[in-house]
Amino acid sequence: MKVLKENKNVSNKNRKNSKRLNKKKLFFFFMIIIIFVFLYLKNNLDLFDYNINNIYDVSKVNNISTSKYDIIKQDSNKNYSGIGSKKVSNKDGYFSTFTTEKNYQKTYKEYKQNGSSSWADNSYWGGTMAENGCGITSMSIILSGYGKNYTPEYLRNKYYPVLDSEKISKELSSTFGIANSDFYFDSVHLSNEYILKHLKTNRPVLVCLWNKPHNNRWTTASHYMVLLATDGNNMVYVSNPNGLENDSKSSGWYDINEITPYMAKALFVEEYES
Repeated sequence: MKVLKENKNVSNKNRKNSKRLNKKKLFFFFMIIIIFVFLYLKNNLDLFDYNINNIYDVSKVNNISTSKYDIIKQDSNKNYSGIGSKKVSNKDGYFSTFTTEKNYQKTYKEYKQNGSSSWADNSYWGGTMAENGCGITSMSIILSGYGKNYTPEYLRNKYYPVLDSEKISKELSSTFGIANSDFYFDSVHLSNEYILKHLKTNRPVLVCLWNKPHNNRWTTASHYMVLLATDGNNMVYVSNPNGLENDSKSSGWYDINEITPYMAKALFVEEYES
């Protein structure tokens, strides 16, 4: 009996050791699988990035970097027959103008809400002009092209503490005599085709962008800016109130597809000339 009991104990001990050994084997087996999967994914993701960068190496086009928010604007456009952007100096609130093609030719002052503008730190809409003044600064840009030289500071004082965005259209038409469509929100009017067709008539478009479907180079909330021209292809000239001289959202020529995916609404100026 004693021998049987000892044999039984030995057998139980062997089974326990066998289970422990099997658990260790399983543990090391799964660790090997995890390491293998990790190395496989790493190598294949690196290969994927390499292939994408070689298929569309943006850095080889106009010296543009592939970084999401690198500088991609063009200051000039050989396909546009207007004078276009011109640097100016010693001006309060703007450092460039934009002159359109000869048919209903206009010259816009590209006012800034921020930077060295004398009004940048002035109070507006619960913050400062630099933070919240894009709407009325965009209005000033449009008005300047129609010979109405009202600075963003003039509009800030006129509408302080804030001009409701729903009143922009009425103010442009009733107060300043600039006929416009009011804001459209539908997909037809916010389409590339419709916007390009309008810009070909040498009339600007006031657009409001937002952070949908995701944050973008223009805004992490919402932001107004003005489209002034197109080259007849997919390039449009963006006059951006908070774009400084050489940053990722500076005023300049952009592919329209950098803009329309984030467009919440657009107002089309109907006036041809002042």
